Amino acid sequence: MASVPQSPIYRRRKLALENPNEGPYVGLLSEFKSDGTMNYHGLLVGFQLRSANGVTVTGNYTWSHCLGDRTDFNGSGPNPGQDDWLHDNNRRGDRGNCDSDRRNVLNLTAVAETPKFGNNTLRKVGSGWRLSVIHRLSSGSPLNVTLGIDQALSGKTGANGQRPNLIGNPYSGSAGPMSFYLNAAAFSAPDIGTYGTVARNAFAGPTQWSLDAALSRVFRFQETKRVEFRAEAFNVTNSFIPGNPSTSLSSNTFGQIRTAQSPRIMQFALKYVF
Repeated sequence: MASVPQSPIYRRRKLALENPNEGPYVGLLSEFKSDGTMNYHGLLVGFQLRSANGVTVTGNYTWSHCLGDRTDFNGSGPNPGQDDWLHDNNRRGDRGNCDSDRRNVLNLTAVAETPKFGNNTLRKVGSGWRLSVIHRLSSGSPLNVTLGIDQALSGKTGANGQRPNLIGNPYSGSAGPMSFYLNAAAFSAPDIGTYGTVARNAFAGPTQWSLDAALSRVFRFQETKRVEFRAEAFNVTNSFIPGNPSTSLSSNTFGQIRTAQSPRIMQFALKYVF
């Protein structure tokens, strides 16, 4: 038999500890169970306002929290040594905020329609226009800060998911273009052979929002013929909406805002019905 691998990575594997002579030769193993849990608690408040001048405003606000075990929703199936929890003897160590967790979500919708004017010419030109505006504001998506290295010497291919210790304020207070949203100095690597104390998905990304609008009208020529016009604009103000920063401490761009949501997009449609 060939010599036993001497690397600490191989020596720390569970089977190597149980059988030092043969265990290090065993490849990556993972343990998968179907008894993981997720808890979701939320408060939903909605309202609707209708006015006599053709304006309708509706909205809802959700305050919620989703907490759960580490799961694989990517559809890629179990990947040995990669998709299971980081610490073999501490499954709860990977319990944290769900990937879909959004603490605050506000949706507002307003619809206004021009009145039916008495003047015949004005009625043909100005009546029947409908303007719709949708505004959405939500907390940022969870950020999972990782070391990017196998500090615990676990030997798993997914070991770059190990997390650091928190020693300061993780946020810099800025979410502008190319700014550092997360503060690298607020994190430190745990001692060699140990795991960090930061929980999975412990932090939240930049606040997300959108403002979209649509203008439409139906022009009727005969009882069975009409032309429908519609114009839509997404991110009407063409504002910078930051994406999530890099969350790997081994990256030289850790915490930096280098991506953004889509700029203003406009589209038009014209349909003839006969």
